[in-house]
Amino acid sequence: MKSMLLGLPLLVAVLAVPALAQPTVDGTIAGDSYGGAVSVQAVETQFGDNASELNAAYCTIENGRLYLALTGNIEGNFNKLEIFIDSRAGGENTLSGSPGNDGSGVMAGFSFDAGFEADYHFIARRGFFDVNRFDLDFSELGTANFSFYGDVFGGTQEGSGVTGTGLNTQPIEVAYDNSNVAGVLGGTGAADQAAALAVQTGLELSVALADLGHTGGDIKVCVFVNNGDHNYASNQFLGPLAPP
Repeated sequence: MKSMLLGLPLLVAVLAVPALAQPTVDGTIAGDSYGGAVSVQAVETQFGDNASELNAAYCTIENGRLYLALTGNIEGNFNKLEIFIDSRAGGENTLSGSPGNDGSGVMAGFSFDAGFEADYHFIARRGFFDVNRFDLDFSELGTANFSFYGDVFGGTQEGSGVTGTGLNTQPIEVAYDNSNVAGVLGGTGAADQAAALAVQTGLELSVALADLGHTGGDIKVCVFVNNGDHNYASNQFLGPLAPP
């Protein structure tokens, strides 16, 4: 596993966002008109085959909302799926550690590739605490503003639902399907990208463009799997790292 280093450059998936038919946020891309993947995994996972893996990313914009699908798995141990979005001018190329919700302030000093300045941060995680649960955080980087949405699916780690409102003025749609048993294998070698593209299930999100401050142009996204304390990144990034 690759430790998180200050100043680590990250590859960025630049999502060009043509309007297609509106997807159904149900945890699978099957039957949805996302089009081709915008990023495909290039390296096998060291955080557990079919436990924590990112196979591919898909996106579209429809009716004033960004739809993002990340196929693969999130382990049910409260590992974090970190989703950083560059959707407007300005932002943070090096994380300030603010607002620091869910302990994410430990990532202060973490740097992205040149040209990527993150404005918003989603944290997705699932596991058993008081009940089986799936939680989602949404924060505006460099400010004190964030919203925590706990147990989104009502006592289960999989399903579909909507958040309340807070930082986001419109509910966020979220779904997770953990049924994938294929995709990339465990290890550090080059991933089978055909196998990664064959996976159709995982996490889906839909968020209003207005809540991302987006007024035009491409939206850039960086996604990776982190540990429960936000301080030990896996090798599962989209855009992907180079093997090994």
